[in-house]
Amino acid sequence: MFSQGFLGIIKPSARFKQYLSQFSPLIFTGLVLFMIMHGLALIPLSNGGSDLIDADIPKSLMLLHGLNPYSVEPWASPYPPLLLLVDSAIIRMAGLFDPPSSVNLISQSLRIAGLFASAAVATLIYSYVRKTTSNPITPLVSAGLFLTLPALSISPLYFFHSDTFGYPILALSLVLLADRKFLIGTSLLATATIFKIHPILALPLILVWVLRRKGRRATIPSIVASSTIVGLGLALPLVIPGYARSVLGFNLADNGSGTTLYTLFGLANNVLPAQLQLTVTTALTDQIWLVGTFALYTVIAATVWAKARTLGPVDVVLLGLLAWLVPLKIEYTHYVVWAIIPVLMRGRLRQTIPVLALLQAADTLSYWSWWPNTSPFPGIDAVYGLAAAGLLYRILGLVALGFVLYSARFKIATHSTLTSRSQSSIGDLAKEEIPLTVLN
Repeated sequence: MFSQGFLGIIKPSARFKQYLSQFSPLIFTGLVLFMIMHGLALIPLSNGGSDLIDADIPKSLMLLHGLNPYSVEPWASPYPPLLLLVDSAIIRMAGLFDPPSSVNLISQSLRIAGLFASAAVATLIYSYVRKTTSNPITPLVSAGLFLTLPALSISPLYFFHSDTFGYPILALSLVLLADRKFLIGTSLLATATIFKIHPILALPLILVWVLRRKGRRATIPSIVASSTIVGLGLALPLVIPGYARSVLGFNLADNGSGTTLYTLFGLANNVLPAQLQLTVTTALTDQIWLVGTFALYTVIAATVWAKARTLGPVDVVLLGLLAWLVPLKIEYTHYVVWAIIPVLMRGRLRQTIPVLALLQAADTLSYWSWWPNTSPFPGIDAVYGLAAAGLLYRILGLVALGFVLYSARFKIATHSTLTSRSQSSIGDLAKEEIPLTVLN
């Protein structure tokens, strides 16, 4: 049932679908314009959040002045250099038209650029889904959710993160991979990885997928290109003083907000009997995080190897992102959005809507936890509320993982049924004549 990409309760007439298909681009353009205009009205109402004001902007300004952004306050810049280079380029370009006189104006410029980055992602989602389905409602809903869901559209304006500029790179890589432009697609996925590290486990998976689908000779250029990009963007910067301490140290030592494994294990002690109490340390949470990631990734890698011909590139990249995000030591909405993009591009509304509902619930709970006076639940606080939000993020990942694996299983069952029927009617050659790719 979940393999059907459309909500069964909505059954539009043929004429309605014809009109909707005809005016679909116009409706989508209206949604994009609404999102941009609404965003421009909201941006002046806030400064963009502390991560932007106290971290991304100061570090980008240091880079513009020829200084090493990793030399001071390493915890304020746990990103590869490409992210700061992109921010610096946007600040420099905005300064050509209107020289910024304050950090707040720079923040507004970055968030305005973020609006157009989000519009680009929505456009890629819309154009891709429209090519993969005959139902005109599905692409509008998929792209429309990205444009209008508060966790994806409003929250980033108030609490901006530069991940926004990496999302279009990921989305474009998925479109190109689905279009069988493997070299460019894998190169862009590698670029997304050196922008923000979250797709790093998806990159080997997509190379395995290409290897299984196209063979060794066709995969070598993609391996060389992606390895070169990752080497230049992640490994070479290790020679920069402070880079390793900033990027690796942050991920291994930071216990961040209440959305961490550290907090979840601490709260578990409140309900566990004395005999089962955990001694929660940073080392313990690091070990559980790394072991959990390795175990999950092993299962996913084996799945991709075995079912490469029934999994599409969007599914494979999503599996790689989930292998990184589900066990991740610390969870935030802007981390999870990396996986939401391929979820939307799959165009399966029955699967997409529950995942986005969990995202919105977690994001709202996180907001209420930071500002309890806005919450309808007076008992919520920054400890239990954030822990619950972090748990919801992980449940979201597990639900999305289950949907992808279920869909792969459904495709295999469908293929087996078609093959057996063909064999009974036209002989053993029928199995070779039915292309697996049509079921992707």
